[in-house]
Amino acid sequence: MRVPLLARSGLSLDRLASFLEVVEGGGLAAAARGDPVRQSQLSRQLKELEEFFGCTLIERRRGLFRTTAAGQELCAIARTMLTRLQDLERRCAGVPAELHLGAGESVLVWFLLPRLRAFLASEPNVLLTLHNLRSEEILRRLRDGRLDFGIFRGVPPQGALRSAALKPVDHTLFVARSALPQRRSLSPEAVLARVPLALLEGSSDLSQAVADWAETRGVSLRPGLRCTSLLQASEAVKHLGMAAILPTWAELAFAPGEVTTLGLPGIQSLRAPLHLVWSKRQGVVRSFLAQVAKALCTSLAGEGG
Repeated sequence: MRVPLLARSGLSLDRLASFLEVVEGGGLAAAARGDPVRQSQLSRQLKELEEFFGCTLIERRRGLFRTTAAGQELCAIARTMLTRLQDLERRCAGVPAELHLGAGESVLVWFLLPRLRAFLASEPNVLLTLHNLRSEEILRRLRDGRLDFGIFRGVPPQGALRSAALKPVDHTLFVARSALPQRRSLSPEAVLARVPLALLEGSSDLSQAVADWAETRGVSLRPGLRCTSLLQASEAVKHLGMAAILPTWAELAFAPGEVTTLGLPGIQSLRAPLHLVWSKRQGVVRSFLAQVAKALCTSLAGEGG
């Protein structure tokens, strides 16, 4: 097969890989990670690619870094080609194919990992890399091919993505046993009125649901700590004698008898299924993803342990 464009200089796998590094890093300096020699090399390779295609691939000036339409198309082509080449290389070498899965840290630690044993046993030719990401970033990476799978709460957008419903997320009030009086049974309202609460900072569905729940019951919450993750909140319960409203799976974070758990009637608005999501396009590029998705769903349907 004769390919005329290969007769010209400026296009190579190395240049395409470098281009992806720059795009994914959000700039030359970030991709070079402080190495001025590498930054100079990336800049030169980007210039050579732009000269080869005769167009701007990345708009870059002070305060602006944006991939052009041509650059986005080249990203998709390069990522697809390099992924397939890498899969072939690893398959020929008898090395497992590397797949990337993104989810929130609490989902990874409390839901995914305890249920992953059956999947790892059924898919020995897969090496899973986990990424702690927010839902917006999961969707972004699924669409551009940097992720193969994502797990997040709620109904995923349709169109370019496939999805499978997993278990719903339920929430429970976890209270340090040391913060409660001995031999007394307290309601959630009574606990939250007297025990400092570890809350998520900023605005979130969970924070809003907790605030609404407390308001309807006339409970004045006692914020004891603001956290950036549910794992931090669980550690506050463990080490600071606080309370926190966490996914029920968080029980794995505590030793037997370390906490008291209480249901929260009326906060069921938070109950929503988790979804395993993957890209239709990535499923074409990596045809084995459908089999892997099925194995993941089967494993995640288990009870863990």
